[in-house]
Amino acid sequence: MDRAELAIRWAAALTQVAYVARDRDVIERELADLLGALVACLRADGPDEATGVGRALAESGFHQPVCVRVSIDVLSSGLPRLTEVDDATRLPGVLAALAAGFADATRRRLFAEQQDLRDALVHARNTVERDLRASEARFGEVFTTSALGMVISDLGGGVARANEALEEMLGYKPGTLFRKRLDDLFHPQDRAYLRTRYDELADGVGHQLDERTRFLRADGETQWVRVAVSVLRDRDDLPDHHVTMVQDISDLHLLEHHISHQGTHDPLTGLPNRQAFVGRLEEALGTGQEVSVLHLGLDDFAVTNDGIGRAAGDHLLREVAARLTQLLGEQPGIVARLAGDEFAMMLEHPPGGLDVGGVATEINDVLSEPTYVDGQGIAAWATIAVVSLPSADTKPDELLRATDIALRKLKQRGRRQWCVVDPVQNQLYREQYRLAATIPGAWENGELGLELRPVVALAERTVVATEALLRWEHPEYGVLGPQRCAELLLDTGLSVLLGHWVLGQAAAAVEGSALYLELSAEQVADPDLVMQVRRVLGESGLDADRLELGMPVCSLSIGDGVAEDNLGVLVDLGVRTVLTDFGHTRGDLACLEDLPIHSVRMSGAVVSRVVRPDPAALFTRSVAGLVPMVREVGISVLVPGISTEEQAKWWMGVGADLGTGPLFS
Repeated sequence: MDRAELAIRWAAALTQVAYVARDRDVIERELADLLGALVACLRADGPDEATGVGRALAESGFHQPVCVRVSIDVLSSGLPRLTEVDDATRLPGVLAALAAGFADATRRRLFAEQQDLRDALVHARNTVERDLRASEARFGEVFTTSALGMVISDLGGGVARANEALEEMLGYKPGTLFRKRLDDLFHPQDRAYLRTRYDELADGVGHQLDERTRFLRADGETQWVRVAVSVLRDRDDLPDHHVTMVQDISDLHLLEHHISHQGTHDPLTGLPNRQAFVGRLEEALGTGQEVSVLHLGLDDFAVTNDGIGRAAGDHLLREVAARLTQLLGEQPGIVARLAGDEFAMMLEHPPGGLDVGGVATEINDVLSEPTYVDGQGIAAWATIAVVSLPSADTKPDELLRATDIALRKLKQRGRRQWCVVDPVQNQLYREQYRLAATIPGAWENGELGLELRPVVALAERTVVATEALLRWEHPEYGVLGPQRCAELLLDTGLSVLLGHWVLGQAAAAVEGSALYLELSAEQVADPDLVMQVRRVLGESGLDADRLELGMPVCSLSIGDGVAEDNLGVLVDLGVRTVLTDFGHTRGDLACLEDLPIHSVRMSGAVVSRVVRPDPAALFTRSVAGLVPMVREVGISVLVPGISTEEQAKWWMGVGADLGTGPLFS
C-alpha cells in the first residue's frame, strides 16, 4: 500500500464521522502530507514530532474526539506497511504523541472559544448599558421637546410626569399637571369609556389605544384631541405605567364639522339640504313618528330672477327660508331647501292632530308678505303637495318622488294651490312618466310606427286624404294608439324630433293620396319646421298641394309671430293648412278671418259633446250655427271621431264635409 492509498482510507474514515467545508481531494492531499510526517517520525526514531501532526489534524477541522479514534484505527494498521520498519515499539509512541498533540490543540481551541464568548458577553453588557443610557437620554429629550402632549401615569390614573406641550395645550401653568389625576383631564361624557379602555390595556386586552376624544382644558372648555396610549412594563414584564401621547385636533375637528355642515346644508339659505331632509325623514319614519311632509314649489320664481336680478332672487330665497323656519317655531320638525326653488317641511303631529290644509294656507299667507330689495317689494307664493301620515315602510325618496309629481300636475292647473297626494293617481302618473321616459329606446328598437286612417268626404264617402298618426307596439302593454302616444309626448322633449320623423315616414308611405298630418304646438312653433317640410317634399316626391298640415288654434292665436310665420311660408309653398281643435276658444273665428286657413278640424271635445245632439240645447244650436259660417267663407270642416251613421248624417246635415273615425276605418 502506498501513501496515497492510505491517505484515501484515512480521509474516508474521517469524513464518515465529521464534516469539514473542503473538497475530498483537498482533504486527501492534506492527510498525505501528515502521513509523510508520521513516516519520518517512525524512521528517525523521534515520536515527539508526531504531536505536531495531532495538532494539525485538529486544526484542520477534524477536532471532534471521534476523529482521533478513527485516525488511530486506520494508522495502526497502515503505517507499518509504509515504513519497512520491523520494530513495532515505535508505532505506539508515535500514535500516542499524535493523540497528545490532538488533545492539546482541542484544549487550546476550547479555551479560545470560551474567551471569545466571555469577551462577547462583556461587550454585549457594555453595549446594552450604553444603549440604555442613550435611550433614556433620547426619551427625555423627546418627552421634553415634543410638540405632542405626553403624560406618564400610573395604572391608577395618577400623573407621574407631563411635558410642557400638554400643559400648554390644555392651558395649565408649567409644572402643575402632575398634581392632577389623568381622569380629571377626560371630558365627563367620555371619562367612563376611556377609563375602561385604559384598564383593558393594563390587563393585556389589546396593545395600544388610539382614539379621537375630548379633554377638558384648565378653563373648563372642551379640547378635541387624538390620544395614543401604550403600556410601560417593569423588569418582570408586568404592566407598570401608561404613556399617553396627545395631539391637538381642534382645527381639524372644526374643519371637518364645517365640511360636514356644507355637505348637509344649503350654502345660500343655511337650511338643511335634500340629503339631510331625507335622513331626518327616514329617522322619523323608522321610529314610527306621526308626521306630514309638505313639498313647496315656488310659483313663477323666474319672474323675480329675470325681472329684477339674481341678487333679488337670492334675497327672496333667504327670506322664504327665514319665514318657513319662523313658522315652524318650536314645533318638532324640519325645514329644508330641496332644490333651486323647492322647499320642504316635515311636521310632527301634535296629540290633537295636524290641519295640513291650514298649514298650507298659512305658509302662503306668510310668504306673500312683501320683502324689499332696493326699494322694490317682492314676494313669493307656493304650490304645495302634502303627504300626511305616511306608513313606516315608506321610503323617503319615493315619498318625495310622489310629491314632485303632484307639484308638476298642480302647476299645470294654476298657481298657489295645495293638494294631498293621491296614491292611486300618483301610481298612474308614475306609469305614464315611465312610459314617456322609455320612448327613445322604443324608437331606436323599431317599436314606433305609423297608423294610417282615411279622411273621407261625408257626402260621397270617398277617400280624399290619408291621415298619418304615431302608434307604439309596446312589448308589455300591446298597441298604444295615437291618442296615448300624443299624451306621452307632452311629457318629453321629443315632440318636434318625432314629428319630423313621422312626416318623413308618412310622405314615403302614402301613394296617390293626399297626406294629412296634425302638428303639435311645439312643432308649429319650431323655427326649422319649413326646412323640414321642404326636405321631406324633396326626398319623397310628394307634391306640396297634396300635403295638409294641422295646426292647433291655441298656437296660432297667441300672436308671438313664429307659428304665423311658419303658416304663411307653408301656404306660399302650396301646403294646405288645417286649423285643429276648432270650436271651443274665442280665438277660433279670429284665426279664420286673419290667417290663410284651408280647413278646420273640429275639437274632439266638441264632437264628443254632440254624440247624441239635443236640438234644443244651446251648445248643439251654437255648433249647428258655427259650421255653416265657416263653410260660407270657403273653408272645409273636418269632423274627427265619427263612429256611427247617425253622427255622420248629423254633421253632414249642419254643413261638415269631411270626416274621420272608426266608421270609415
